[in-house]
Amino acid sequence: MQKIKGSCLCSAVSFEVVKAFDKLFFCSCDQCRRITGSAFASNLFVGADGFNWLGGVEDIVSYQVPGRGISKTFCRICGSGVPWSSDDGSKVIVPAGSLHGEPDVAERIRIFAAEQPSWSSGLEQINPHPGFPS
Repeated sequence: MQKIKGSCLCSAVSFEVVKAFDKLFFCSCDQCRRITGSAFASNLFVGADGFNWLGGVEDIVSYQVPGRGISKTFCRICGSGVPWSSDDGSKVIVPAGSLHGEPDVAERIRIFAAEQPSWSSGLEQINPHPGFPS
């Protein structure tokens, strides 16, 4: 089974995970927008047996949203989001942007699309740039 590596921005926290995922969820709910500071969170779910920490577990900090089954797990050094376990420990949720390559994804799903902010719609109509525009 092929694996892909990932890490936080400073590489203090690192992991490897199976490369093939059934689903990639793009979540626009209010909590995910606040957790990421973006229009949506991009998360992959994998069985716990398909995930291994390589280093930096001691640098992981979690914040649990009071009264909700939502948390933010991040590197205490650079603040980047890192994977976390589901409440029952059967799954690991992997932020797609933390991977060091392209995962194989069978299906991409937008969830809580009704909560997507208007400023993030129609992105395909915005002129793309390979870097910062001059």
